[in-house]
Amino acid sequence: MHISLNYRFLLSLAAILAVASVTLSMLLTAIMWMPYKELPLWGQQSIATHLFAYSMIAGFAIGWVATIATRRALRSRKVLPLHWHLRSQTLIDRLPSRMFNRAFMFALAGFAIASIMLLLLDLLQLYHIPYTEFQVLASVYSICFSAAITIMAVYRALGDSIMRHSNL
Repeated sequence: MHISLNYRFLLSLAAILAVASVTLSMLLTAIMWMPYKELPLWGQQSIATHLFAYSMIAGFAIGWVATIATRRALRSRKVLPLHWHLRSQTLIDRLPSRMFNRAFMFALAGFAIASIMLLLLDLLQLYHIPYTEFQVLASVYSICFSAAITIMAVYRALGDSIMRHSNL
């Protein structure tokens, strides 16, 4: 089965960033809560604090790295830019063109995704989660979160107009 250049690039970048994201999440979880048996949903050293901080920082970093990697791939012609008729049709295309501003928007998206996750945990009345179960939850969350931010960042960066500088 033949996969286009852009999809191949997206899948490989998403896999790399997901592995980095899950590794970071597991490391942070182990550092923060290794001696605890159960983790509280709310409070200072809680799941909520971890999810908000992790999602905002990871959203910014993943958006930044994915944009840089996509722009570099566009310049070296490893991926193809989106055609004009595929741009400006979604909310993702309305993200800022400047990289810092765009990464900040991905950090805000991370805050929103963490809010939804915490709302779901609160609705399920999971106010204390065992450590091992939270490790599984944090791993799945970080993989899905990383994939979502990577897809948005790559799709938006494929629509960027990359100017080549002459060597004059």
